Amino acid sequence: MWRRAMLVVMLVGALLGSACATGGPSEEEQLEKSAQFHYDMGAGYFESNEVTHAIRELTRALEINPDHAQAHYLMGIIYMGRRDYRRSVNHFEEVLRVEPSFHFARNNLGSVYLAMERWEDAEQEFLILIDETLYTTPELAHNNLGWAYYNQRRFAEALEHFRMAAFLAPQMCLADNNQGLVYEAMGNETEAARYYRLAIEKCPENYQEPHFNLGKLMQARGDGRAVEHFRRCVQIQPRNDLAERCRQYLSVN
Repeated sequence: MWRRAMLVVMLVGALLGSACATGGPSEEEQLEKSAQFHYDMGAGYFESNEVTHAIRELTRALEINPDHAQAHYLMGIIYMGRRDYRRSVNHFEEVLRVEPSFHFARNNLGSVYLAMERWEDAEQEFLILIDETLYTTPELAHNNLGWAYYNQRRFAEALEHFRMAAFLAPQMCLADNNQGLVYEAMGNETEAARYYRLAIEKCPENYQEPHFNLGKLMQARGDGRAVEHFRRCVQIQPRNDLAERCRQYLSVN
């Protein structure tokens, strides 16, 4: 139920009595219905990739009901995609204020902190998530927590959580690639190469990064087969930053 201060239409006593007598919807129910209408419109615009219209409708929903968790969540997603991280954080925090058990909002909040390189803040969110027995994708929380530890150079802890992510989701090639990064940072190139190859084996069609990482290791050792991995990196997705980096390595061979 919303706070009385949030009601924007004030009816005189006679009208309130009439509404109750006829069994019509209360003022709060009307407002709830209106907020939901604008949220549904915003979600529809979002699905149609009309983001500006989505923001307009979601903003209207939140003006009517500042505690509409789904509207805050979708706004957080939109601003996260736009890399407007400050606004994204604000909306995800509002979701958790209203619904502390909204686990996907917490995971996204932690992910925004990772994008902002706020490693310790991200760590705190993911530590909460891995203790939530009802969270349905704990492998994501473990992998993200591992990434927060990796960037704090807490390598043993990072490995622990990347391994747990891979245990919970054996086909999660991202976790294997990340283990390779940790071993490489620790100076163990043999283990790093093994995990990069494992990531490639699990995700041969659409995962560039382990090809790039393995190619760099092989090139540093003078192994001519590095070219194969840089070429494969470009083939998988030719038009992104990682493909351009792979092209740069190819140009020096």
